[in-house]
Amino acid sequence: MQSSLPSPHVQSPLSDRSKQRLIESNRTEYGSLYDLLPFAGPEQLAAANAERKELLQWLEPRACFGYAGTKVDCNNLSPGCRRCGDGDWSCLFINGRCNGRCFYCPTAQDDDGPPVTNGLAFSTPEEYAAYVAALGFSGVSISGGEPLLTPDLTLSYLRAVRRRCGDHVHLWLYTNGTMLTADLCSRLQDAGLNEIRFDLGAVHYHLKKLRLAVGCIKTVTVEIPAVPEDEELLRRKMVEMADAGVNHLNLHQMRLTPHNFGPLTERGYTFLHGEKVTVLESELCALRTVRFALEQGIPLPVNYCSFPYKRRFQHAAARRRAALSVCGAGETVTESGYLRTFSATGVSYCEAAFLQNPGYRNPFEKIVLETGRSLYLERRRMTPEMGLTAEERIALEEGRPPEQVARFEKVESGLAEYF
Repeated sequence: MQSSLPSPHVQSPLSDRSKQRLIESNRTEYGSLYDLLPFAGPEQLAAANAERKELLQWLEPRACFGYAGTKVDCNNLSPGCRRCGDGDWSCLFINGRCNGRCFYCPTAQDDDGPPVTNGLAFSTPEEYAAYVAALGFSGVSISGGEPLLTPDLTLSYLRAVRRRCGDHVHLWLYTNGTMLTADLCSRLQDAGLNEIRFDLGAVHYHLKKLRLAVGCIKTVTVEIPAVPEDEELLRRKMVEMADAGVNHLNLHQMRLTPHNFGPLTERGYTFLHGEKVTVLESELCALRTVRFALEQGIPLPVNYCSFPYKRRFQHAAARRRAALSVCGAGETVTESGYLRTFSATGVSYCEAAFLQNPGYRNPFEKIVLETGRSLYLERRRMTPEMGLTAEERIALEEGRPPEQVARFEKVESGLAEYF
């Protein structure tokens, strides 16, 4: 008989109250469209859990489960992925327009604003480079939109960061590759680009443009969502990628947003509740693909970047960077990126965030970059003071947080529960 115990690589079961809270959040996001979504039923959930459990058991001795079990396989991650996982990464959206029409794209791609990161706009390359230096990032990525639609703008920001920060910073760029030429590839190399990532799903998995980068840019990565109906094609293409000189393959979990609602629902996917609505078949496809690469001995490192990884670790990293900049005496920055303050009888938590302009609702500090640009670091109270017994305080200080404060202390481990 198959064990009913949960996999150690799946998060602890949520309470009914927590599940209902997430379901209501999903319902609010989609409004009347929510009722059109085919969420997994009991039989589908049972079958999916059984398949995932079998996949995880097979992968357990062969793959590295990193970042609290939310990323598989971490044995040979790209340099950019390591910077991301360490929380030392800034992603600059250089533009908000794309020439691709990928059905899975989660964003509108209709923004004509300036380059932006974490809600902060940077209208000049020098301002952004000063920001990267001030916060001590060791990795910077250029994304979009499609960065190569505005090549001169993209190159100017790459050059500015390299000039200001030197070789300490790993620079990478996301592209669908359609605009890449041999000359542009050489210019990207001269600007200091270390890694280029191709979304091959945008070009039906053709490698023609990608081959221009091999031998020119040091690290060539393919980064795509795990599209269930493309699984067999991807298996064939993995061998071709390895032969072409691709260094890494990153697979993402597809998620539903208001922007891709139509295309994803038309494809008959099964949806899962959670902090955001995700595609059940996408995760299983990704895990099968990681297993296939290991089984076949394909010389191409494959890692699955789950939605929980993005949601938990990337958000925690952003909070932590801000918190470290404002942390005062008697405060501690937790693993989840919150500021913890003990009192004689309890504990409280605050969140710090960088803002373009002060909100005046919360205390804030003014940060002046070397270029003279001002940013604002706001402190937001997340909890009132919560009482702790002597035993609970000792447990918290020893890294065993009581349930009522756990989410402010630790990044939750494991892949998302299916419900």
